[in-house]
Amino acid sequence: MVLENNNQLTKLNSWINEDISSVISARQMGLYNLMSYHFGWTGKPGEDFIDTNINGLHNLRRYGLACLVTANSLDDKINKNSAAISAGSAIEMLATFAEIHDDIQAGRPVRNDRDTVWWVWGPAQAINAGDGLHALARLVILSLTEKEINPQLVFDATKVVDDAALAMCEGRFIELEAQERIDISVEQYLEMARAKNGSIMSAAMKLGAMLSKKGELVDKFSEFGSTIGVAMQVADDIKELYGEPANTSGINDRPSEEVLNKKKLLPIIAAISNADISNKRKLGEIYFKRVLTPEDVGKVRQLVSDLGGKDFAKQTLNDSIDNAFKAVSDIDFDLELLSSFTKILTKID
Repeated sequence: MVLENNNQLTKLNSWINEDISSVISARQMGLYNLMSYHFGWTGKPGEDFIDTNINGLHNLRRYGLACLVTANSLDDKINKNSAAISAGSAIEMLATFAEIHDDIQAGRPVRNDRDTVWWVWGPAQAINAGDGLHALARLVILSLTEKEINPQLVFDATKVVDDAALAMCEGRFIELEAQERIDISVEQYLEMARAKNGSIMSAAMKLGAMLSKKGELVDKFSEFGSTIGVAMQVADDIKELYGEPANTSGINDRPSEEVLNKKKLLPIIAAISNADISNKRKLGEIYFKRVLTPEDVGKVRQLVSDLGGKDFAKQTLNDSIDNAFKAVSDIDFDLELLSSFTKILTKID
């Protein structure tokens, strides 16, 4: 069970799923079928598929859940009608808009063991679905006025969402620019990760704190989110290169699209930084190819491990987690829930 049998996390995650589903299903047009498909609730045209496992790996709503974990940690009286539910749904839809666009940009045909939206409906309609989710995210945040939230707070929450969206695009721009370069530094990578992933997680936790009874703690949870967002990116990079922890199906035979697309994952960046001229040349010969093959990926994995890239990434992951918890170390709140959630976000083995 991806939520590690934590009943509280399971409940909060189901609330986010139910709320997003209600927002999408309330609108009648084929466009919303694409959104529902990406969330894992419906099948491709001609399929009669509904995923009832709303808390499984592919229905874990990391950013929406982050908002609710923060709000619940500071105010344990939140319920299905709480404003934090809407805020969590909005930030999750924003992250999902980015996923759909990212699949197109990366040419990724499969996500979560299913064909991606653009692969089924084409890039143009997938762009429409992503843009539509971005618009829905803003509408959901603005609907907080219907829950008797102070208009100034609603305005501030909307700005949080928009700032996160822009930072995320900036991070993705940096990431795409780096694909054809081999001289990316660890510092540049961390800047990218903080913008691309840290901005959304920071916004999620900021919204949770803003809508709790302890809004004065916004900055501390915002910093936690930003730092743990970097840790998530590092964990994802390790899994992209070396495989998911539970994968027993021969990862070496099925390298990810991210690796084949020459995405600069942290273990690779660290290895290049530590490499001598001879090993830099070996890595460069692989990365200057127009297209990478599975055989190339096997060589990269071995070289990266030999050069300490994997160990460096693991240490960076652990340091980021430690730094995140330092940001909230002087606050009296439900640390157990946040710790359980963090383990899910950053699990690599």
